[in-house]
Amino acid sequence: MAPPKPGVIPLRPLGVGEILDGAFQAARRNGKAMFGSALIFQLVTVGVTLAVMFLALGQFMTLFTDSNFTFDENNPPEFESMTGPLITFSVSILLTAFLSTVIQMILQGALVIPVIRAVLNRRTSFGQMWRLAKPRIGALVLLALLYAAAILVAIVLYTAIAVGLVMAFGANSPGAAVGFSLLAILPFVAVAVWIGTKMLLAPAAIVVENVGVLQGIKRSWVLTNGNWWRTFGTSLLAGVIAAVISGVITTPVSLITSMVMPLMTMDPTPDQLLTQTLIAQAISGVIGALVGAVTLAFQTGVMALIYVDLRMRRDGFDITLLKESESGKDDGGIPGAPVPATMVPGPSATGATGASPQDGGAYLPPGNYGQ
Repeated sequence: MAPPKPGVIPLRPLGVGEILDGAFQAARRNGKAMFGSALIFQLVTVGVTLAVMFLALGQFMTLFTDSNFTFDENNPPEFESMTGPLITFSVSILLTAFLSTVIQMILQGALVIPVIRAVLNRRTSFGQMWRLAKPRIGALVLLALLYAAAILVAIVLYTAIAVGLVMAFGANSPGAAVGFSLLAILPFVAVAVWIGTKMLLAPAAIVVENVGVLQGIKRSWVLTNGNWWRTFGTSLLAGVIAAVISGVITTPVSLITSMVMPLMTMDPTPDQLLTQTLIAQAISGVIGALVGAVTLAFQTGVMALIYVDLRMRRDGFDITLLKESESGKDDGGIPGAPVPATMVPGPSATGATGASPQDGGAYLPPGNYGQ
């Protein structure tokens, strides 16, 4: 007999094609929740980036395009007038990137909800998704901060290694110093890919199982044991598909805007040049936001279904989902989420050992069948 398929995937361990197809179907069935949320996030990011460019980069471009200005480090007043706006712009970009990372982590966790519900053919509205995600937002923010801290430590460590190599080789062998510095990147990339794959499922674990940051990371680590290559390969394939879709659409738009904008004013003033740059960035940003909403929803769907697949392989999660599917009721929650102990029959009702109402809201995690 074929396994039951109440929603976008069959309730059994999945193949790569089923994960990719299920992610597309889940996004299509919950367009307002997934595409709408992703599009809002992308447009907000574009708006903040344009505002930073206008406020921080405007002064820098005005100085840079001034014919009377000369970039001479031996002329302190002019040198400082250039470096000040440049530092401000760089810090603003870093803060914008950090804020974007935090918001994207929250969005990734929230988008897991409609995908998990689509497994049981349950549709999720925009408001319902964010209502269910609200209790998990704090943990997702902490997870994003942990990622940012790890990246910062890696950057500082690599910078120290690069500076040490330059000092070791000295000015007599600058080529060797640069070459060894580039080679020093490879171990960092390898470690980042390995740890990133091991922690890939942490947002899904935090949202579905209602656990903290460290528990979510530990859960992701355990689920990917023995399945690292499966997880890495599937997520890499999804990333390649998303990159191809994005490149096919956004590259022609960027080329057209970059060719048309200079033709609007043959000899632009600094203000006109800044305006042209902002218009080109706005057009590219809006198109990129539309495409990015699709690819982000798809990639998050793939991550969520990898999580479901590994839980079915390890925890018997398919049995949990099948029981919920057979009930025929949509309680409006997240399938497979922990059940409050007050909802689990105690010894007086079943004769078995269980949690009692006096336990004060302890949680009983699902998926321990056969144990």
